[in-house]
Amino acid sequence: MKNLKLNRRAEVYIATAILLWVTSCVNAPHYSDIPEISIQNIQMSRPVPIPGDSIVVVLAFRDGDGDLGRRNDQDSVANLFIIDKRFGIIDSASYSIPNIPQKGSVKDISGEISVNLLSKVYCNPLKPGILNDTLQFEFQVRDRAGHFSNKALTQKIVMACH
Repeated sequence: MKNLKLNRRAEVYIATAILLWVTSCVNAPHYSDIPEISIQNIQMSRPVPIPGDSIVVVLAFRDGDGDLGRRNDQDSVANLFIIDKRFGIIDSASYSIPNIPQKGSVKDISGEISVNLLSKVYCNPLKPGILNDTLQFEFQVRDRAGHFSNKALTQKIVMACH
């Protein structure tokens, strides 16, 4: 009876060791060296924002060579581009992705970036007297190697103009 318990215990240890060995052999994800982004979430303070409200867009990203974000605090190269679709103007000076440190020996990175669009939430000054304005933003990122990501477009956001 005692031998049977030891054998079962040994089987559990062996099975655990095999499971750990198999899971350690699983390859890490391999992403393209060209960054990829998508709109993960849009957070608003009200369903229909009013001037002074903020809209936070959460972008999901992945990059195969892990060179997304600034090199350091002194790096001023534009890396996050936001287009206000009402005007078609690209803003690359107001926002930037901070340095994303590499973890371990795998270069592939993925995660989320939250972008607060407080300075972009206003009614179109070229159309005074309108009751509502429709906001829509397009995002694109560039990694340090100069690769541009795909473009990600938000849903239309209706804002009351009073």
